Amino acid sequence: MVCLTLVYTIGEFASIGRVTVRLLRYYDQIGLLAPARVDPVSGYRWYEPEQASTLTRILQLRDFGLKLDDITKIINGRLDRTGEQALLVGARDALQLEIEQNRIRLDRLDGYLRSTQGETPEPTIPVELTRIEPQRVAFATAAAAGWGPINITPVIGPLLGHVADRLEAAGVAQFGPAIAIYQADGSAGVDSDRVRVTAAYVVDHTVRSADGFDVTTLPAIEQAAVAVHHGSVASIDQSWHALMDWADRNGYQPSGVCRELYRTPGSEPQETWVTDLQQPVTHRS
Repeated sequence: MVCLTLVYTIGEFASIGRVTVRLLRYYDQIGLLAPARVDPVSGYRWYEPEQASTLTRILQLRDFGLKLDDITKIINGRLDRTGEQALLVGARDALQLEIEQNRIRLDRLDGYLRSTQGETPEPTIPVELTRIEPQRVAFATAAAAGWGPINITPVIGPLLGHVADRLEAAGVAQFGPAIAIYQADGSAGVDSDRVRVTAAYVVDHTVRSADGFDVTTLPAIEQAAVAVHHGSVASIDQSWHALMDWADRNGYQPSGVCRELYRTPGSEPQETWVTDLQQPVTHRS
């Protein structure tokens, strides 16, 4: 009696896994999930039933937000349990942050919806009007690929670290807090998605430009609407939107580029960070 091993065509296996044939071919191409065998003449691909559990695991990990490169390492046994746990914890933290951002977004949407129905919305973030004094700063600039934390964070963090290192190398013992300024790159009149990132630290009058940083004085802001953002910079846009909503409702309009002043050392966990959003404004006449 001949025992035949049960196998599935790529179409059958795709149907069982609720994925597309194209996705299975891609997983094979990147070394994530290869067919059990391939006919050398016809090129037909065959999968074994045991591979269904592997496909399910891949789809679960993908749904959790893990990158395909990391999933490949897990599936192919190139990560130990500790490494896999670290990736899963990171994915959980990212999902938790997304939930928090969506909660803030939902609160603001509810307030916006109530305003369209004639209600006066409650402010979602405290804002005060104040004068910002001139500040002497040591700074450096770099370009980010675009707006949003996904583009800004990989640039501003290292750039602040660079300026801090160069200040210490120049013998400057005391400096800070840190300030960041973000401006769309409109140089040479060419359309661009790039953002010019300025990373700075407040310094005293004795500090001069040196290798790795320049020194300038940021002008005073005669009237700034200031809101305090608590927590990760990944959700800072929500606070900025709330600040601009407050300004509009109270008859103010922006008169310059916003500054971010970081009151918490960058070495501290981001959930503990305190950031001042300083938006120059004028009252609409």
